[in-house]
Amino acid sequence: MHIALWLLAAALLLTGSALWLWQRAQQRSRQDVSAEFVNRQIQGMQQGQLQPQSASEAAQQQPLTTEALRNFFLRAGIQHPSGKLYAQILVPGIVLTLFALILGGWLSALGTAMLYAMLAVFYFWLKTSKMQRTLIRQLPGFLDTLVRLVTIGNSIGAAFQTGIGGVEGPLRVILDRANRQVQAGVDLEHALRQQAAIYRFKELDLVAAVIGVSARFGGRSDVVLERMAAFMRDLEHAQNEMISLSAEIRLSAWIMGILPIAIGIFLIIFNNNMFVGMWIDPIGKKMLIGAAMLEVVGGYCLYRLAKSI
Repeated sequence: MHIALWLLAAALLLTGSALWLWQRAQQRSRQDVSAEFVNRQIQGMQQGQLQPQSASEAAQQQPLTTEALRNFFLRAGIQHPSGKLYAQILVPGIVLTLFALILGGWLSALGTAMLYAMLAVFYFWLKTSKMQRTLIRQLPGFLDTLVRLVTIGNSIGAAFQTGIGGVEGPLRVILDRANRQVQAGVDLEHALRQQAAIYRFKELDLVAAVIGVSARFGGRSDVVLERMAAFMRDLEHAQNEMISLSAEIRLSAWIMGILPIAIGIFLIIFNNNMFVGMWIDPIGKKMLIGAAMLEVVGGYCLYRLAKSI
């Protein structure tokens, strides 16, 4: 009975957290609109008087956890996470957990919550991976546009602002965010580096380094960018071939890594008496701890195998 009350309190706490996140999202949306309006007004009245703001100073203006959560959704392609999104994520998990608590007890509820959390993280990881592949595929085309504009006499900054108009998809979102920072007085190199850090886009960070070197020391940045675009296309082609050749190995690695965890959680949810009996027994407890440690080590090794191929 006490455990059920504790779980009910936890469910109420999660519901309150969802409402709080909803309120924070609404406040963040209003703040973004106000900040964009103020930036446009300042740019019109005091153009050229703004000082660049470093990424560390910008990060200090917002709570670290809120900024990390916002960046997590940005990497998944969600620009403005609303309260509705948080409700869609949390409410089904709370309902399933309470349903498992009523039917199977606190251990089934715990297993259900763990399984739902794993599935939610896996879903957003898939969206992030898909977005990363799209960004890598779009970047060479944008670099070709930069090269053509620089070749006919434009500066790298002017070419960047002109070339954004021909970009679509998620890369356009990143470039627009960087362009707004540039219009606010931030150097193009720093703006691109900041967006590359937020989206964990290493290729864009390399482009920012080339632009920074060109701005400080001069040189033929168009030649470097052209070779980078060709290299990225060759690398993408080679990666696609490797993915096609190693599909069975990667699928086997994923199945071997996920299947034991899924079976363990399934047993906890639907037959927790067996799990509790093993946990009470001294030998069974050692076996469960050893199995969990082996699963962590094996899952990490299989993950590294799947990522390296």
